[in-house]
Amino acid sequence: MSSESFGIGLVGAGFISREAHAPSVEYIPNATIAGIQNRTRENAASLADECEQSSGAKPSVYGEGEVAELAADPDVDAIWITTPNFTRLAAVETVVEAVEDGADLQGIAVEKPIARTVAEGQRILDLVERADLPHAYLENWPHEPDIGDMKSLLWERGRDAGRPYIARSQAEHGGPHSGWFWDGRKQGGGALTDMLCHALVNNEVLLSDPNGSPLEAVSVTAETETLKWNRDTYAAELQDAYDIDFATNPVDDYASATIKYEDEQGRPVISEATGSWCYVGSGVRRTIELLGPEYSGQVLSDETSSSVFFSDELANGEGWAEKQNATSGRMPVAAAEVVNGGYVAENRDAVDAFRNGENGTLDLTDGLRVLRLCMAAYKAAETGNEVDPRTADLEKYVPIPARE
Repeated sequence: MSSESFGIGLVGAGFISREAHAPSVEYIPNATIAGIQNRTRENAASLADECEQSSGAKPSVYGEGEVAELAADPDVDAIWITTPNFTRLAAVETVVEAVEDGADLQGIAVEKPIARTVAEGQRILDLVERADLPHAYLENWPHEPDIGDMKSLLWERGRDAGRPYIARSQAEHGGPHSGWFWDGRKQGGGALTDMLCHALVNNEVLLSDPNGSPLEAVSVTAETETLKWNRDTYAAELQDAYDIDFATNPVDDYASATIKYEDEQGRPVISEATGSWCYVGSGVRRTIELLGPEYSGQVLSDETSSSVFFSDELANGEGWAEKQNATSGRMPVAAAEVVNGGYVAENRDAVDAFRNGENGTLDLTDGLRVLRLCMAAYKAAETGNEVDPRTADLEKYVPIPARE
């Protein structure tokens, strides 16, 4: 373990930085948030104040157009890109230009999904590799302790019976917390890109032999629908909350995809992923399963032994839990969510890798591969046909919700 301090520069001070990345860094020895850049400088300053209050760190603050300045900050050793999807490519371009101008960085990490389209994702990967920067793909699910433990146990104890052959991941909540998520052109799609990018990479990790070769997807089938949010009442809610004309420009709020792989012996291995923005309940609901001959495992993220209840008298219209649908009622209490949710592990993995001059366990090539699966799923849903991601022309493909 390195005793030297490692400074992270956050590009973006939104929800994922504030609720996941900044708090999780406090668990990583000799790592700190050294700088924060955000288009709205006040938001960067607010997050910097939170970092100082919780950990004693004093991040430098940068505003609009100051990504290069953050990258050149001598206290910043690596950049975490957490900004909205439609800004990711420009942010990476600026960081790479700063490196080529002399900024001394040890790595760059990009929040899921890597980009909106395969073309954007390929451009990001090409830029980072051109700059010879170690890189990481920030996807928390495969780093979650419960998921990792389940995989290890089933592969270790079940190997003699045969490898696992089905992985299922289902995730749903009541809808995103920022307006740009609902705009298909800014987000790159809808529930499929927002939710299934988690599920698809998680399933692939679960199904991959820890001691074997990577799996290769051979076919994709999928379905997308808009079930709830294009109804008049709910579309009006989005118009009022985010100034989004969802009735005219809807995106999918439900998606499912089935990915078929072939193992080393050519036998089928199946990934099933489902996600939606239609769930009405206490926060995010997930079910993750891994099945094989003579064994199975399951992780239920909404199972908890702790909960709280607030009456309507105390609600005051204020939510406090991620993706909370209601301001009163019984809500589960998750202990150390940044630990249980895999954020500490994903950030520790990236920091350790960058310190050693290496890519993270999940890197941007993984992010691009998962994005290709998402695009293959959108194309399969659009055409009603099975898509082979090995041969399909996905470089120029843009999902229907993201088209101008």
